[in-house]
Amino acid sequence: KEDAGFADIVTEFVAGLSGHVTILETALKKADFDALKVSAHQLKGSGGGYGYPVLTERAATLERHAAAHSFNDCIKAIEELKGICARVVPDAAE
Repeated sequence: KEDAGFADIVTEFVAGLSGHVTILETALKKADFDALKVSAHQLKGSGGGYGYPVLTERAATLERHAAAHSFNDCIKAIEELKGICARVVPDAAE
């Protein structure tokens, strides 16, 4: 079925979310706001592309905080993203 390939890709995306969060946390620990902004931007795009608008929204928030070099706001945004990523599951309707 045509959707099976997409489902596999979504499953792979979801499986990689914890690794993406680790990249975000590492960038924040180094106070590397440029890397944090780039990584948040990538997650923002991926979240939207895979049908997770809340993920996109939170990643956009993190991207803005990283651009502003707001360390404490970045911490909060990453914590929110971690919670969302922990709850994201591929749609197994088919």
